[in-house]
Amino acid sequence: MHTAIYECMKETDSLGLQSIAFSALGTGAMNYEPSFVANSLFDTVKRYNVQNPFTNIELVVCVVYQDQMYQTFVSVARERARRKGYGAKSSIAKTSGSTKIGNTHIKVSVGDLTQEGQLKKTSGLATEILNTAGRNIQTELDNNYPNGLKTGDFAVTNGYGLNCKKVYHGIVQYFTANGRNDRPEKTLFSFVTKCLTEANKYGSESIAFPALGTGILKFPSDIAASIFIKATQDFLHSHPRTSITDIRVVVYGGNPSWSSIQKAYRNELSTGRAVPCSNFLTMAVPKRGTTEYFRYKYNENPRPPTNWSHFTCDKTIKDWISMQGVNHFKLVKPDQRISDDIVHLFLSTIQLDGAEVVSVMRNENLKLYEEYFQECQKLYSRAIATGPCKSLANTPGSRGPSLTMQYANRQIANLLDSDLNEVYLFHGTKKDRVDVLLHNGFDLRLAAMNFKSLWLGAGVYTAEEANLSAQYTERNGVCTIFVMRVCLGDVFTTKTHMTDLKRPPCKSFCKGICTQHKEFFDSVVGEFSQREFVVYDDAKCYPEYVIQYQVVQRPPEPKGGFY
Repeated sequence: MHTAIYECMKETDSLGLQSIAFSALGTGAMNYEPSFVANSLFDTVKRYNVQNPFTNIELVVCVVYQDQMYQTFVSVARERARRKGYGAKSSIAKTSGSTKIGNTHIKVSVGDLTQEGQLKKTSGLATEILNTAGRNIQTELDNNYPNGLKTGDFAVTNGYGLNCKKVYHGIVQYFTANGRNDRPEKTLFSFVTKCLTEANKYGSESIAFPALGTGILKFPSDIAASIFIKATQDFLHSHPRTSITDIRVVVYGGNPSWSSIQKAYRNELSTGRAVPCSNFLTMAVPKRGTTEYFRYKYNENPRPPTNWSHFTCDKTIKDWISMQGVNHFKLVKPDQRISDDIVHLFLSTIQLDGAEVVSVMRNENLKLYEEYFQECQKLYSRAIATGPCKSLANTPGSRGPSLTMQYANRQIANLLDSDLNEVYLFHGTKKDRVDVLLHNGFDLRLAAMNFKSLWLGAGVYTAEEANLSAQYTERNGVCTIFVMRVCLGDVFTTKTHMTDLKRPPCKSFCKGICTQHKEFFDSVVGEFSQREFVVYDDAKCYPEYVIQYQVVQRPPEPKGGFY
């Protein structure tokens, strides 16, 4: 065993590699004891480092699949760290998931790493902090807060025996708590926000959290994970230049429920969307894709999207409108990160040599977005009974998901709801119509004014390729293309022209305009050489970004209908 591990490390070193991963060698059919394998691994790594002080290897990973075996490896690592007075470098962590927002990494792992201030919760988090940091931390709390802390309070102390500069303390009530105080979900959300704000205030680069609420406070793991990720997303969106580049959540491996907690965080990181601020602070957000989630979204009070910076999501749209009076519109320059994402989306599909983006602006129009949001809520209402919309990729006759969403950075893709087939698409228009469309939105009554024939009838046309939309802009100079939020809902696909359409076909597939059935598709996708996406309700689309660009070469004249 020792020889096998040593030779593997030697070969890795000779190749100039910096990391190596081992399985739990011999614990399968060979029936080696897990404790023997763990000790063999640690002993051999230690001996190799002593004999090869200039090794290239910086990281050794052991992949363990069975929970009980994982506990054995943790126990061996903990005992070795204890014998060294916790001086050993962190030895075991079980990676659960990660994502990146701006320049900040959010990582979730399973482990027991007191060296990074990542604390056990076997006897309560406060007790573990006291045991690890020493009595000085309690003395500082007693001196600064002689009357103790109450629900919602926030306190800061030095780290003392912990491997961190500061420790943040707060009181969050049990998940089942009732009464006149703030709901437990709100206090937990507030505590995470306060921690991040305080760390950013003092220029901290990293911060570590336990899986807050999942211990003695009895928060369901999916709700606790949703609250934490949402609070973190909101903070990072509102602080794009934060000093914090590393946010870690450590799920204690000794918790009997660690697997379900880990899964909840992994789901939030992999499918989490930046859900707009809403009743979130007064009720927990149900798991996405469920009937409870659709009901929650249907009843949600419309707020601006989380990526908006002038009209922020801390107020409802009605509150903003009442404050601003008639001034419900603002053209805003997005932060550099968002701007770069939009430029990437455009340049990936414009397919024109010499295309150059002049500017990117965001259209923050409260009344138009409110109409769009309410249109989405109609689909949430339907989803309560019928479930999420069938994805575009799985719709019969579809060639797959939209190119825009394939090119879209995850940061902007997560702003949309795939349960409704909500996507970003392009729309090209003439310079003299830009201001009217940004202020008043689209008007289907005007769709037929610009073309003799519309391939898919009178609707708002969008495209997944910017070079198709570019055919409907000026022929020279600075041109304009919108990046639109479009709620496609249930999609009807066709390879033929349907010029008489005034709304999508019925779900019974009647030919022509159906007046007999009650259930209709929400949009039509023309599966032509270049796909066209059409909605027949003005409110089903929202012109969110305005791209101004110029090109050396011009696209060919348009062949079909496009408003």
